[in-house]
Amino acid sequence: MKATKKIAAAALAFAAALSANAAGNAKNSGGKPREIIVGAGAATKPYWYLDGNNKLTGFEKAVLDEIAARRPELTLKYRVLDLPNILLSLEAGKIDVAAHQYGYNAERAQKYRYGTVGYVTCDLHLGVREDDFSIRSFADLKGKTVVLTGTTINSYYVASKWNEEHGSPFKIAFESTYALACEAIASGRADATLATIRTLEGWNKEYAARLRVVQPPVYDSDTYYLFNKRTGAELQKTFDAALQELKDDGTLKRLSLEWLGGDFTAK
Repeated sequence: MKATKKIAAAALAFAAALSANAAGNAKNSGGKPREIIVGAGAATKPYWYLDGNNKLTGFEKAVLDEIAARRPELTLKYRVLDLPNILLSLEAGKIDVAAHQYGYNAERAQKYRYGTVGYVTCDLHLGVREDDFSIRSFADLKGKTVVLTGTTINSYYVASKWNEEHGSPFKIAFESTYALACEAIASGRADATLATIRTLEGWNKEYAARLRVVQPPVYDSDTYYLFNKRTGAELQKTFDAALQELKDDGTLKRLSLEWLGGDFTAK
């Protein structure tokens, strides 16, 4: 009798579990996907830019499209912002993800949550005039000028941190555009800039900048998505898992080759 009751109880529990699971599945299938606001740019080709139809596109968009395809429980919406305002909006909770080739730096990590899976490399190199072989590292910039385009980019963090730690031997100047920064170096008003190899080579093609890439890099990093420090833990894990899938199945490499002209996949 007791055995019969135990079997009956087990059967009822199993049926209840099946019912709850079915209800949960029905709820999930009928529910709306969670809307995720991504902070994006629109003027940094080939990462974020507007195509001929004024539609947002680029490498970052292509990667995020793949993430969205693998996570149907999420719907990605894009908010185009000036670069300095992306992180401010993330901190204020106005967006959920910041996606703009963010390299790692300790100062930024105090305010924002970094993903743990990088997607492409973001090693920074000095770029100098092609006939200037006197500059091999930051140490060779004493009395010279490094030109950058803003204080919110990782290049500024790296250059200013090294400068401060070594008695500020060089000056940091700013130009409003990449073209003007390249012009400053070509004219002699500045002596160097700081960017990834692919960025420096892109400026050589687009602006006829004639910059020489200095080896080795002065800073090693990968690029990461950034999330809200207080509320972004769960979303960060979801993005990390999706990115790892893209790396494992070769999708990220394919997108890097297609959009960036080489395999810059973070190892």
